[in-house]
Amino acid sequence: MASTKSIPFIVSLIFLVCCAVQKTVTIDLPTEMLPHVKTHYQAECARGQVLYDLNCGKCHTTYVKRKKIVPDFSEDQLRGYELRLTNKKHQAELTDSVVSEEELGVIMTFLRYKTRNKPGQ
Repeated sequence: MASTKSIPFIVSLIFLVCCAVQKTVTIDLPTEMLPHVKTHYQAECARGQVLYDLNCGKCHTTYVKRKKIVPDFSEDQLRGYELRLTNKKHQAELTDSVVSEEELGVIMTFLRYKTRNKPGQ
């Protein structure tokens, strides 16, 4: 039987696990993609989500009824999204020493293939 001292710990642990599960964003890869390519892109998107959460999410992510909403970007925005050049705040804070060009590409892959938000989100 759990002691009364361990009950708050157990409740906190359950809360953390529930929140961690809810933070995962689903990925929508093209059905035509070959299985081994999908595996690669799923791994890249998972890595991109972590990098996004660490470097971009605090400014760009919103929460609606405790649900995480990562914004949608158009293909044009992702193709030509020169973050460090078009946004003064990014020029100062999103330097290559913070997010490398490779990491930026991985973040953009995640943003390209994440499931689109439903209208009204």
